[in-house]
Amino acid sequence: MIIPVLLYHSVSDGPVRRSWGAVSRAQFESHVEVIAASSRQSLTISVLASMLRGERSLAPRPVAVTFDDGYSDTYEAVDALRQHGLGATVYVTAGQIGRAQWLSPAQIAVLAELPGVEVGAHGIRHRRLDELDDAELEEEVHGAKHWLEKLTSHSVDSFSYPHGAYDGRVRDAVIRAGYRSATAVKNAVSHQDDDPFAIARFTVTAATSAQRIAEVLLGKGVPLSWAGERVRTRAYRMARRSRGRLRGTRSETC
Repeated sequence: MIIPVLLYHSVSDGPVRRSWGAVSRAQFESHVEVIAASSRQSLTISVLASMLRGERSLAPRPVAVTFDDGYSDTYEAVDALRQHGLGATVYVTAGQIGRAQWLSPAQIAVLAELPGVEVGAHGIRHRRLDELDDAELEEEVHGAKHWLEKLTSHSVDSFSYPHGAYDGRVRDAVIRAGYRSATAVKNAVSHQDDDPFAIARFTVTAATSAQRIAEVLLGKGVPLSWAGERVRTRAYRMARRSRGRLRGTRSETC
C-alpha cells in the first residue's frame, strides 16, 4: 500500500515567496481539489505514525498534507484544506514565530485547536541538525518542543527535520526529546513499513501541476520510501561538513 505524504512550504502569489518554490493560491486550490477527489482519508502525521507502529489499523487509502517552516500564508492554506474535508500537519520553526511573514502565536494556537490539524516542531532556527554538536542538537530539538507546547497547551508529538537533514544521532535525539514521529523528505511515497521517525514525503513546488499531484497520489513516477540512508546522502553530508570546517578554518585565520 502506498501512503502519499505531500510537503508544502509557502502558498503565496508574492514574487519573492514564489522564487522560493512556493505554489500560488490558484495552484494550491487545484491541488486540493485533486486530493479531495481522490477519496483518500486525510490523516495527521501523528495518526499516520501510530498506524505505522501498529497501534491502530491502517486506513485503507490514507494521505497526509504537511507544511514546513510556518509561513503566515499557511493559515489560509489550512483553511482551504478544511473546506474540502482535509486536514494537515503544520511544522513550525519556533524561532520565527511572530515575525513578519511568519505565523503569529495566536494563529498557531488556533491551528492547534482545529479538528484534523496538528502543530509539529521544525527546530528553532531551521539549522541542519546533522551538522550540530550534541548541545546544539538538544537545544533545537527539545527546545522547539517545549516552546510550542507552552504556546499551544497541547503535546507536540511530531518533528520535521529542517532541510530534510538527519542521521541516526539526530533521529535518536528526536526520540529522546519525547516526539512520537518525524518526517523526512526523500521525494518518495511512504508505505506501511516506513520508519515512523523518517516518514517519506514528496516535495511540492511551483513546478508541480495538479496532474502531477494526481500521479503522486497513485504512486506513478515516484519511488517507494527506502530503509536507511542512500550512499549519495552520506556523501552529501560529508561534503557539507567539509565545507563547514573549511569556512571555520578561514574565519580563524582572518
